[in-house]
Amino acid sequence: MSQLGEKIKKARITKEITQEDLAKAIGVSDKSISAYESGRVSPPIVILRKISAETSQPLNYFLEEKAELSVLSKLEKIERDFEEIKRLLKEGRGN
Repeated sequence: MSQLGEKIKKARITKEITQEDLAKAIGVSDKSISAYESGRVSPPIVILRKISAETSQPLNYFLEEKAELSVLSKLEKIERDFEEIKRLLKEGRGN
């Protein structure tokens, strides 16, 4: 099990919710939660944010190393860039 998977499982158990409860709350399958917890799959940042909110743990709790903070900032920048691109595309269609 990965450190991230262990942290997800610990946060879920601390919150006293099942894999199924967490899955329903964040909009994924319970098989996905199982895969995250076992370390077979790493959750996308969007899902990790939802897990963070649902388990009442700060996002940083789930991050394993400082290097991941750099990855997180890059992903957040990419998300902002995509939002800007979508906005510009919508404006372009209106003209």
